[in-house]
Amino acid sequence: MDFEGIKKERFLREQVYKRIKDSVLNGILKPNARLIEEKLAKDMGTSRTPVREAIQKIEKEGLIKKLPKGGFAVNVIAEHEINEVFDVRGVLEGYAGYLATLRATESDIKALEDIVQREEVCLKKKDVDSIVQLNTEFHDTLYKSAKSSKLYAIINDLRDYIHRYRIIILRYEGAAEISIQDHKDMIALMKLKQARRVERLVRKHITKGKNIVKKKVRQELQTK
Repeated sequence: MDFEGIKKERFLREQVYKRIKDSVLNGILKPNARLIEEKLAKDMGTSRTPVREAIQKIEKEGLIKKLPKGGFAVNVIAEHEINEVFDVRGVLEGYAGYLATLRATESDIKALEDIVQREEVCLKKKDVDSIVQLNTEFHDTLYKSAKSSKLYAIINDLRDYIHRYRIIILRYEGAAEISIQDHKDMIALMKLKQARRVERLVRKHITKGKNIVKKKVRQELQTK
């Protein structure tokens, strides 16, 4: 059996899947954009088979939809979906913030402070892509500081939706500055062991993001 060939084929399938999915999450493939197998395969220098498999997998994850007359397109972000995801996030991440305040070690707090410092450097450079990555890192570090593997796993189930929305939020004018200030306020309250206040701040932070996404989606609908 050609194990090396199987490994290369598996790696190729994973790379094709990741590239298409990242294009959807990062907004390179816009809502309602059609996914044309032949073009995607040509762009990635591969056959249509791994592209077809990737599309089917991404459809099951709810990021793209099957069209009535055949083919696939990127899902439009619906307002009910925004409400559902952000409301669930608010509860879960607020609780993570509460637990993190009680359980975070000095090194956890230091890690959060280091991320905020890097965020501020990127803000001065207007490097939005890096701010998105650091924002993700901050929240991930906060979740881990809660020291609850179950809670961390549940929040991670929403990772793809969160990432897609996070890009929309942080590209909105003034949103990055507000987000970074919220992060600084969270750390300050964590140091004071104000768990309930951190929980409320995290939930408020997420509500701000929800409102930005809803505003952006409504603006896009009005321009069509």
